[in-house]
Amino acid sequence: MSRKKEVQIQIEISSEEQWEEALSGPGLLVIEVYQRWCGPCKAVQNIFRKLRSEYGDELLRFAMGEANSLLELSSLKGKCQPVFLFYSGGTLVSIVRGVNGPLLQKTMLELVDQEKKKQELGSKYVPEVKELFLEDNHQARKKPPPTQNTDIEIGDHGTYHVVIIKPDAVVGGQVEGIIQKALDAGFSIVVEEERMLDEEQIHAFYKEKAEEPAFVKAMSSGPVHALILSKGDEVGEGESHSLTAIIDPEHAELIQPKKRSKVVQEVDLGMSESGTEVASRQLAYFFPTFDFSLETHAGSNARIEKTLALIRPSLLREKKDEILKTIHDSGFQIAMQREVNLTEDQAKEFYKEHEGTDFFPCLINHMTSGPVLALALTRDDAIQHWRGLLGPKVLDEAKERFPESLRAQFAIDNVTINQIHGSSTPEEAQRDLNRFFPTEHTLAVIKPDSTQEHKDTIMNKIKEAGFCISQVKETKLTREMAEEFYKDHKGKDFFNNLVDYMSQGPSIMMILSKENAIAEWREMMGPADPEQAIQVKPDSLRAQFAKSILENAVHGSSNVQHAMDNIKFIFGDIPS
Repeated sequence: MSRKKEVQIQIEISSEEQWEEALSGPGLLVIEVYQRWCGPCKAVQNIFRKLRSEYGDELLRFAMGEANSLLELSSLKGKCQPVFLFYSGGTLVSIVRGVNGPLLQKTMLELVDQEKKKQELGSKYVPEVKELFLEDNHQARKKPPPTQNTDIEIGDHGTYHVVIIKPDAVVGGQVEGIIQKALDAGFSIVVEEERMLDEEQIHAFYKEKAEEPAFVKAMSSGPVHALILSKGDEVGEGESHSLTAIIDPEHAELIQPKKRSKVVQEVDLGMSESGTEVASRQLAYFFPTFDFSLETHAGSNARIEKTLALIRPSLLREKKDEILKTIHDSGFQIAMQREVNLTEDQAKEFYKEHEGTDFFPCLINHMTSGPVLALALTRDDAIQHWRGLLGPKVLDEAKERFPESLRAQFAIDNVTINQIHGSSTPEEAQRDLNRFFPTEHTLAVIKPDSTQEHKDTIMNKIKEAGFCISQVKETKLTREMAEEFYKDHKGKDFFNNLVDYMSQGPSIMMILSKENAIAEWREMMGPADPEQAIQVKPDSLRAQFAKSILENAVHGSSNVQHAMDNIKFIFGDIPS
């Protein structure tokens, strides 16, 4: 029976009748608005359970509704963060966006106090809070929602189209041709990205084709190139047809189209509900910082951010899995993570603003007592939400005033220092992330014979090793280019043979990005002599695929300057 009560903390609202019934009930109603692809937030259950037990259903009730199921919630469709709506007497009196435990609890306690006064005073009660409106929803109720076939006035930003160019076309050098055709047809490029897809993502994005081994192999053979195209507000009915004529389905996939509506401030993907969900996942993967909604381009503060979280040694030892699950349930994605042992100098540098305080020596001792876990967390307004979840820095204050905060929940017995750190500002977050996750770029080359025989296998191994292939192209070096590329070896006995070999056929050129990318790629390649590689590094690429010292499968830059020079020679100037 106890399990059933846990499930029933929040009633599910999925129809207009249920909505009206819920709003007409007694006390304060807290409605969690969630998105279908991520579901309700589990992190708030303890707060809700505790307060419901304390105040009862006459003062405090909880419900949840999926944003896509109710017209009243339509302006919240497509938001990454959950939104909590507070209703009293059928009137919206407060809104909390995101999983901010201390703020949620504070808001509920204040509004429950108002409910108590309301019940005690009856008709003499004068409301102390004013009615809120959920963006323009009070107007949207008077108008029918747009259908998929409705032409929508969308202002300066027009209709967005997403094009995903497939790996074969990317490697085959057809990206520029496709882009040029789109530009010639009057489209503009809003943003573009290259990404590698793994098998799990392919199965999620292409369910209807994911059972075809050839398709999965093709889509994971190299990076895809994703584009967002726009044509402004002079869009006509034939626009998508003209773009379809440009985009050869053999080379690229077109997600049709993304429209923004002034009526309900939503994104209409122009496809079935299941297609919309898949497309939303695709867009979140390829363009995590791009918001298609009207309010973002009109100056909304909501934005995807990245922040640093540090799990300190005691918590990491005792409750690593539990804290990681809580972070995930709170709506964050862990973009990167690494365990690191800080030296005393590193710890002092990181916390130098606390130098001279009474707790500074204790803090440094604790931070160097074992590994810390550094996490790069992403979500909309990540910095603010993470700071809100953490609670006060002083552990006693967190336990007393905000017992649902992470620092209070994950306090370690006999340790007086809070166990979780978070960056305070965007500038601090960027500085902290660069400190724990510095990114390097290196040039990697799959040489001509291996390009023909082992390209797919090598590129998959690169992806599995955690490298980001940020740019890739297949190109045949001329003799002059090969001589310039290997100019450091000019005058050596093998130079002419090397130049002949490298100019005999196409090679795959890649920019690999990763922390410590140069050293890790050279380690992955193995020794230049394949016989030596087999002896000392049998899992290396050269041990597996090289034929001789000359035909040794792959090439990599030797240091930072060499990498910068190689990348500029092959790809030209690229953004840092």
